[in-house]
Amino acid sequence: MPMILYSGPTSPFGRSVKVTALELGLPVEEKVVDVYAAEFLDKLNPLRQIPTLALADGTAIADSRIICRYFDSISGRPTLYPKDDYWGLETRISIAIGITEAGLQRRMEVVRPEGEKSPAFIQKQEARIGRSIDHLETIADRIIDKPLAMDQIVTACALAYTDFRFNDGWRQRCPKLDRWSRAFAERPSMVASRPN
Repeated sequence: MPMILYSGPTSPFGRSVKVTALELGLPVEEKVVDVYAAEFLDKLNPLRQIPTLALADGTAIADSRIICRYFDSISGRPTLYPKDDYWGLETRISIAIGITEAGLQRRMEVVRPEGEKSPAFIQKQEARIGRSIDHLETIADRIIDKPLAMDQIVTACALAYTDFRFNDGWRQRCPKLDRWSRAFAERPSMVASRPN
């Protein structure tokens, strides 16, 4: 029985997990769910968050970062977490995940009913996104010029989600990331995981 990845149709965290599985050649069945109605997830992940990975033995792994680590550990492929510049790699992963989290929080605030939205909160998330992408541009060479690694996957997914749910204004300010992300977006794993 293959592993089952429960995710959402536009989840940026689910996308990073799917891209990782595809890049590592792992047999994973993806099931798209409405997390708000997916009460069955409570037994696998009491937080009822996506992505959640169900294993053949009935156990589950939650959180995109941990699922990607698990995939890396079982793939038998060269690691996506190389030891040279390891802490720099983990820091870049954390920043990219933070961009995604800020984008998701911004989106959730934007769709709240009028009168319940917080313009200050939205502005704070937008500033966090812009500041973090600008920072990644200053260290883009550490992301771009190397074999495939996890910081590339989460950065590419974070930038794509920013385009999808916010805007692509960062592209004019960040020419290195712009060029690299356009090329990375054409990888089969990224094409297969694009939101519909």
